[in-house]
Amino acid sequence: MDIIVVKTDGAVWAELSGFLGCLDSTRRAAINRKANDSDKINSLVSRLLLLSEIKRRTGIPERKIKLSLGSFGKPFLKNSALQFSLSHTRGAVCAAFGEDGEIGIDIERRDRRVNERMYARALCGEEREKARSDEDFIRFWVKKEAFLKRLGVGITRDLRGVNSLELPDTNALEFGGFFVGASGKGDINVAELLLNELLDRFILLNN
Repeated sequence: MDIIVVKTDGAVWAELSGFLGCLDSTRRAAINRKANDSDKINSLVSRLLLLSEIKRRTGIPERKIKLSLGSFGKPFLKNSALQFSLSHTRGAVCAAFGEDGEIGIDIERRDRRVNERMYARALCGEEREKARSDEDFIRFWVKKEAFLKRLGVGITRDLRGVNSLELPDTNALEFGGFFVGASGKGDINVAELLLNELLDRFILLNN
C-alpha cells in the first residue's frame, strides 16, 4: 500500500480556487458549498491528488476518470484492480493506493484536542483501559476509521463495537505531526508530496 501525504498548512483558497477548473461541474459545486476555506482547500486537494495518482497508476487521463460509489458512498474505479482511500484533517490530506484488495486510510493531527465525551463515544472497554493519553486515543481512532473505510462502511457503525487492538492488517503510523491509520494487506510505504508539486501536475496538463 502506498500512502501519500500532502500538507496544506499555509495554503490560501484565493490562490488555489483557479484549480477548480480541473474538476467536473458536480465536484466544483460540491466544493463551493463547503462552509469555510479550509474545507474547500482539503476537498480540492484531495480530488486533485486522487485524479493525478489514478492517471499515473492506470494511464487514464484525468478528464476521463469516472468513479462509481459503493452503497455507503465509498468511491471506486470500475474494471480496475486499483484500490484507493482518502482522508484529510486540518493541515493535511492523504490518499492510499494498492492492488492487494480493499484498503482504508485515515489521518488526524497528533495535537487534536480530545474530550471525555469522545472517549466514551468512540472507545471500547479495553481501549479505555489502555488509553494513557490523547495521542493513544487518536491512534485507536485512526485505526478504527481506516478499518471501517476498508470495509466500505465508514463511521456509520458504533465505534465502540470495533476494538482497534484486534483489527487485522491495520496499523497507526506516525508521520510528522500526524497519525495515519492504514488498513490493508501488504507492505506500507508513506511519502510526502509537496502541494506545489501536485499543483504543477495540473499546470503542465493545461499548458
